[in-house]
Amino acid sequence: MWAWIVRLAPRAGRQHVDSSGRVAWISLTQFVRATVIVAATDALGIMTGAAILGVPFVLAIGVLVFLGAFIPMIGATVAGIVAILVALVAQGPITALLMLAVVILVQQIEGHVLQPFLMGRWVSVHPLGVIIAIGCGVLVAGIPGALVAVPLAAAVNAVVQHLANYTAPGDDPEEELDEDYRELGEEPPTKEALEHE
Repeated sequence: MWAWIVRLAPRAGRQHVDSSGRVAWISLTQFVRATVIVAATDALGIMTGAAILGVPFVLAIGVLVFLGAFIPMIGATVAGIVAILVALVAQGPITALLMLAVVILVQQIEGHVLQPFLMGRWVSVHPLGVIIAIGCGVLVAGIPGALVAVPLAAAVNAVVQHLANYTAPGDDPEEELDEDYRELGEEPPTKEALEHE
């Protein structure tokens, strides 16, 4: 199917379309891989803390935290608040405060160790770009928009960087286009031919 999509592009641009699509796919899979690792770490950390404190619904809390972590920056924190509320209702304020400490500790490990190491290494999207993407995603499509905003931003970032490497800053676009025609063994269209079209 990808080959069919690439063949829809003009012949001169097929190589760029193909390589851009492959770069976007690699960026997307690396983002998902890093997010799954971060989400699993968050879920295991908060589940372990909840189990030690005797909070009920440990497995449900872990699943909620895992799924919430797919919304970067805020998802796991919001899911951790649910764990704190469950601890408050089931065990009282002391256990809720201890659960709050567990959630903060897990979030600090995520924010200062896992996110910079995994996301910075595999995806290379600036944290400000992540926040702007989430904000735009929420404004456009609510929670589903927040889920897809960062992977989309990562894929677009990878494609733009990939395409920017094909030409150097300051290159004349007309000369580059003429060179592309020569590489294909074709003659560039004359100005008269372009005016008749």
